[in-house]
Amino acid sequence: MIDTSYQKKFLKINQIWYPKEVTISQLLAQKRKADILFVHGVPEKEKKGSFRGWQEYHTCMSDLTMSEEELLAAINKNVRYECRRSERDDVTVCFYQKADIEADKKLLKTFTQIYEKMYQSKGMDTKFNLTAVKKYLETDSILFSAVWHQGEMLVFHSYLYDETDARLLHSASCFRGENSADQSMIGRANKRLQWEDMKYFKNKGLLRYDWGGISDFENPNGIDEFKMKFGGEKTTYYNVFAGNTLLGKLAVTAMKSMKRIF
Repeated sequence: MIDTSYQKKFLKINQIWYPKEVTISQLLAQKRKADILFVHGVPEKEKKGSFRGWQEYHTCMSDLTMSEEELLAAINKNVRYECRRSERDDVTVCFYQKADIEADKKLLKTFTQIYEKMYQSKGMDTKFNLTAVKKYLETDSILFSAVWHQGEMLVFHSYLYDETDARLLHSASCFRGENSADQSMIGRANKRLQWEDMKYFKNKGLLRYDWGGISDFENPNGIDEFKMKFGGEKTTYYNVFAGNTLLGKLAVTAMKSMKRIF
């Protein structure tokens, strides 16, 4: 279970990912110091209860208990070729845990620059949520991976993870930006990194690899199609907001009335 807290205006939010066999009622009974419990990755039955709102969430889930050969066979043939082709490129794959990022203060700055430049190239002013990342670093529940070419970071991914689950959080590439690598190499590096990430978590003994959301299984966009090519199982789960204090209960009720959540 991943467990962090943050302040949003006048509300304290306790954000919990993959509570496993622990129910939301049990979490509320622990008298946590938060106005709202925001619980991710729970079954449909958990959305029922007083002062709760919910979001339906679709994703693909790869089963890391499968053998490496089975996982690879489930991946689209062209993607497998691109991964193999990337092994012949002059690139290096690196993984960064809490200690690595604390030891190299430039890493978070590099991640931020690549992420924000990627969205700027698309005409979008999307910011890298550094505050949230630092919260996850405090609990040692975030991992970064990256591909480097001649001293330049081409692609990075980040994951929330615990002892059984990993969830893709960020994926950013140097497409459209100024870099010394050609764009086809960067595309191959991104696919290769996804595969290396899956193997990394499998080797750590995790059970599931959550692809971080699919907007529409029936009419997938480009990112959806990319994720689905890696062969994960289509899955639906729920993210639930549960009021924990009087203030939190009033906030959840207000959000439901404004149709911010169900």
